[in-house]
Amino acid sequence: MSVGLRDGGNTNTPTEPNNYADTADTNDQNTGRQESKGFYYECKRRKRNQGLFLADQNLNGDTAEYTRQNPGGTRRGLECPEERDYYPYWYPSPWIDAAYLTDRTEDCDYFKAGSQNTATVYKCDGLVQQDQDTYITQTECTNNGGNWVPYTKNLPAPECSQAPWGRTNHLGNAADGEPANWTWTLPSYQTLDTYGATTYGNTYPSKRCVMRLRYNISTDDYDPWNTTVDDNEILENNPVVDVGASLQGLRLAINTNQFGRTFQDRSHTFYIVNRPAAFNGKTVTNLNVRGKRGNIVQTFPSVEYDFIPARLSISTNDLIHVQWTGSNTHNNGGGGGDGQAGDDGQGNGGTDRNNFVAINDYASSFPIPLDKTEWDDINIVKKSTCYDLRGTTIADWVDCAVILATSGYARTSTADFEDFDDQMNNAPASLIGGVVMSTSSGTYNYMSSRNNNFSNRGQKGWIHVE
Repeated sequence: MSVGLRDGGNTNTPTEPNNYADTADTNDQNTGRQESKGFYYECKRRKRNQGLFLADQNLNGDTAEYTRQNPGGTRRGLECPEERDYYPYWYPSPWIDAAYLTDRTEDCDYFKAGSQNTATVYKCDGLVQQDQDTYITQTECTNNGGNWVPYTKNLPAPECSQAPWGRTNHLGNAADGEPANWTWTLPSYQTLDTYGATTYGNTYPSKRCVMRLRYNISTDDYDPWNTTVDDNEILENNPVVDVGASLQGLRLAINTNQFGRTFQDRSHTFYIVNRPAAFNGKTVTNLNVRGKRGNIVQTFPSVEYDFIPARLSISTNDLIHVQWTGSNTHNNGGGGGDGQAGDDGQGNGGTDRNNFVAINDYASSFPIPLDKTEWDDINIVKKSTCYDLRGTTIADWVDCAVILATSGYARTSTADFEDFDDQMNNAPASLIGGVVMSTSSGTYNYMSSRNNNFSNRGQKGWIHVE
């Protein structure tokens, strides 16, 4: 099943497919896509699992579009609501599991065995498409002349480990003040070949990827492992409960389509390329950005701009891949847009920009001038060998510094900066490809000049190399 991953030129939902073919969107090339049209077409035809707990929710249909959490069958992109809401899933999914983070680590063997990386799942095949999509049991399939066909990805099991602690009622930072996170070692280009990933481009071939995060909130008010459709009566919306002592009752804020639920977020596309020979045998750490335009209220539950990791310790044999994405179209207008209403920040409204300039001390708010020599030993760019994404050395360290300082607006120190906007409004929103740095031992500080607002924001970072 070809997915045809792509970012959208707008935020509209892709056209709903009326057939299995991925090419059915000839006139719908400007919307994003993280799953294939075929995957959603199968979902909207496939019978839903009739044994799942529904509480008092009345589902508007009997296909996999409809779940307790999504009783109306609301479509969000081309995701399949049933596949999104339940794990492990029982029907072939295009997603590959990287990690499962849980507070039930005693059940890790179950989660890893249930992952479609390793598990065998089944699909009815051998019938005309509109029929074989329907059947979800072997009996139904074979009784109607189909073949009950096994599917397995035959990949390593995902990592299963303890989920980071998070404060109740606060979405974001964990116990150490850093965002809840998991360190992911990206699969290599060659590994993605074995996964059957599509290759894009000829001169510089790459694998196009999307990352999906799912966040499940369970409850111990009923047993989620053993509660089925036969137990629907145990829970109702906004129940009034008797607490005794002649108290007539207290109403609980319970919405049964959310009492145990899954959130999902899928990224923009990103690309994995073949590792250049110059980088062989070295660990490459991505140095990126997080957060967005706005003040602390307008960006919540995200953060104002920040580097991630903002504190990085590596060895001299490691590499740092500095890259970021920005935006020209953030909509923080009335009604909230993609955040709370409001668009505080530097530069043109609705734009995100980042850059990377060396500073002599973490408390400093002024970059080290490139033509000064007294801070040579603490200027991370001057103490580094820089490469482009193909492993070609950027011979002049000043050129490297200019690329990072202008987000790629200029690639050499001899460029014409007459039209360059000092708040980077005409600079690229994203540092495409980035800069790879091999750095000498030392401790280095850096910041973004545009977003380092002294009153309320410090977009700074610290790197220690030994």
